[in-house]
Amino acid sequence: MSVWQSIVVAAYGVVVALCLARHFLWSWAMRRTPFLSPDSPRFEGGEAPLVSVLVPAKDEEEGVAECLRSLLQQSYPRFEVLVADDRSADRTAEIVERLAAEDSRLQLVRIVDLPAGWTGKCNALDQLQRRAQGEWLLFVDADTRHHPECVSVAVEEATRRSADLLSLMPSLDARTFWERTVQPFAAMCLMILYPLPQVNDPNRKDMGFANGQFILIRRSAYEAIGGHASVRDRFVEDVQLGRRVREQGLSLRVAMAPDLFSVRMYATLREIVRGWTRILYSAVDGRPGRLYMLAAFILAFSVLSYAVLVGTVAALAVGRSTPFVWTMLWLGAAHEILQQTMFARIYWTTRSRLAYLAFRPLAVFVMLYVAARAIRTCSTQRVVWRGTAYGGEVV
Repeated sequence: MSVWQSIVVAAYGVVVALCLARHFLWSWAMRRTPFLSPDSPRFEGGEAPLVSVLVPAKDEEEGVAECLRSLLQQSYPRFEVLVADDRSADRTAEIVERLAAEDSRLQLVRIVDLPAGWTGKCNALDQLQRRAQGEWLLFVDADTRHHPECVSVAVEEATRRSADLLSLMPSLDARTFWERTVQPFAAMCLMILYPLPQVNDPNRKDMGFANGQFILIRRSAYEAIGGHASVRDRFVEDVQLGRRVREQGLSLRVAMAPDLFSVRMYATLREIVRGWTRILYSAVDGRPGRLYMLAAFILAFSVLSYAVLVGTVAALAVGRSTPFVWTMLWLGAAHEILQQTMFARIYWTTRSRLAYLAFRPLAVFVMLYVAARAIRTCSTQRVVWRGTAYGGEVV
């Protein structure tokens, strides 16, 4: 091999070694990440504090009934459920009203107007918390489904750990091809930006994070950080709430809970692209630096192996059987095996279907496109979401 070929092999060997190191890092991270399940300790002793479950709903007729039924079936003894119909154009309000007539613990609040300077979800949750009576506020999305022990386990965990805010990470309810292909990879991208061991480290003031699909927060803590009014203009308000809790010196805890609740975020490829563009843009506060790093990470760890394998196989096909080509081929194969096994572990954690690992290249390129859109949004500062335009140029 020539000098430059030796340099290329050495550099690529470092990338492959880092892929191997990721397995050890993942094991270390999982050991430091709390996991909750239906078998975890649940609230049983003493007088149960009232929990107000607050659900924002805009055009959620397809899944809101299933979400609310799962909440009303909770084993926890004291809770109320308040749902905001946020200017829906479908049958969301009608469905909630019908369920409320059957269970007095459920209330419907109608949102007619969106005040200037507010995002829709923040306004809906702010209106709900004004009517809530609970000592604890539980914010959940209308596309979630909850195990009957979910609230009881969460309250016990927050109480035992003296957490002011407890947020849970779900399993992914994926039903279409693109959901099953892209969603696990997209979730991994978010965890690259916010690794849970760092999120749960009280000394990491820069790693405040929460998952808006499930946020349990003491009302006293919620009021101390200024509530949703303090993040009124944010598209991904959950990360900002977690950040404010951490900045105020309050206790923040995020746990994996794939067997306690699930979420179906987006059904189509178009929804996935638009939704994750918004999430990544907001997760970095509209500053693209970390998105460039994420794109570089995807290119180095997920795209490079494909390029090497295709290039070396093509070289062998035309008769260029050299030590350099064979070395790069074996490194490329090792790289891809390490990546596939890494993602198998991630898929297991999110309860995703392992068969869809075969389509990981599609997920890789979709998320590169999403990252590019999010970077562009950082320059335009405009987002259209659920029929409402915010900021400047439409994305």
